[in-house]
Amino acid sequence: MRPATDLAAFVAGLVAGEGTFTVTQDPPKFGFAVALGASDGRTLRILWELFEAGTIHSSPRRAAHHDDVVCFQVRRLRDLVEVVVPFMDEHLPPSHKRRQYLAWRERLLDHWEHRARRRRPCTVDGCDAPRRAHGLCRRHLYRRHGV
Repeated sequence: MRPATDLAAFVAGLVAGEGTFTVTQDPPKFGFAVALGASDGRTLRILWELFEAGTIHSSPRRAAHHDDVVCFQVRRLRDLVEVVVPFMDEHLPPSHKRRQYLAWRERLLDHWEHRARRRRPCTVDGCDAPRRAHGLCRRHLYRRHGV
């Protein structure tokens, strides 16, 4: 994530007005999003560049008198925990949105600590590839078994 500047106050205000913190029930899936009309879509690029995470996508209008929608969202669990949470903790102003965020954050961090499946690295020193079996990555596992 880029260092916060006075841009952080703008983004925090935007999130307070237009942000959404979501969680589905079973299995729990967490998300953070900001949706705007397509005419304001460039604003979401600021979020994407600041957070260096998430995606931006467009949707067609749902009714003739509505604008098309552009949405910035972060759904990757690690990005939510390591990027979104620290930013919101520091910059989201006291508001109804902050109260919603704090409830969401509590569930997110509980899930991260107790239930989230995370890929762990290979147990061979210096190897960061994901583990497969016996604590080894595919390459080291195959070497061990002579494949």
